[in-house]
Amino acid sequence: MDNAIEFKWVWKTPDLRNVKQPDILTPEEMIDLIERVDNVRVDPLLGLRNQCMLAMTFFSCFRAIEVSQWKVKECLYPDGSICHITHVRKDGTKGKYPMKAPVVIQEQREMLDKWLNARVKHRIKLDKSGSTKYRGLDPESHVFLSNWRGVWQNFSLTRKVSKGKEYLVATAVQNLLSKLYKEYGFPRSSSHAGRHSMARFAEKLLNKKNNPHARFILQNLLHHRCEEAQNDYTEVIDYKRVKAAHQAMLPKPKKRGRPKKGDKYGN
Repeated sequence: MDNAIEFKWVWKTPDLRNVKQPDILTPEEMIDLIERVDNVRVDPLLGLRNQCMLAMTFFSCFRAIEVSQWKVKECLYPDGSICHITHVRKDGTKGKYPMKAPVVIQEQREMLDKWLNARVKHRIKLDKSGSTKYRGLDPESHVFLSNWRGVWQNFSLTRKVSKGKEYLVATAVQNLLSKLYKEYGFPRSSSHAGRHSMARFAEKLLNKKNNPHARFILQNLLHHRCEEAQNDYTEVIDYKRVKAAHQAMLPKPKKRGRPKKGDKYGN
């Protein structure tokens, strides 16, 4: 009886991470979409609110959670003017850490100004103390509100658990933004499309300028804590990282073949 064990080497490559990516929009397509969202078929207040929410996901790279949790006191200075850099508290972000985001695009600021003025005009969440700071709005109220059966209130959050960690998800805002993309001609786009679109646009622009700090700028634009997190948003291939991963995956080669000159058995 032959007790010899036959070994068979099987080359099995590791599974590649497959990240589902939404369709991206050019800046022209995004601006055209935002303009079309406000039309005669929708309530003017809701149309204006939806425009601003889409603008924040693109121009400021807000996630759905940040759109839903952004407060008036983080959007406005006490004198009522819109800030140029917003400081979002840690409880209002995905990673539960504070972040800064630009609010500098003129069209974006004009839409926000109209929405906030409309809130004042229609007395939506005014400061109960009668203060005139923050345009008279309640500074603790959220900038964007849900209108449920005629009542303006905060968007609801869904509690989820992933990899042992519990976190909140703005499912209502995600569904609303995804619905807007689908209704206005981008059926394969999601609530993340704005962030992805701005990341791709900024990446191409920075690479065209040969900016050596491109990845650091993108990291800050997307509110990521590390550079690696932006790889799902860009088309940049880090060949050094690919080469290192490839070498780590392959077994180390043994010394075979003809000895080199000067080796133990060489001439």
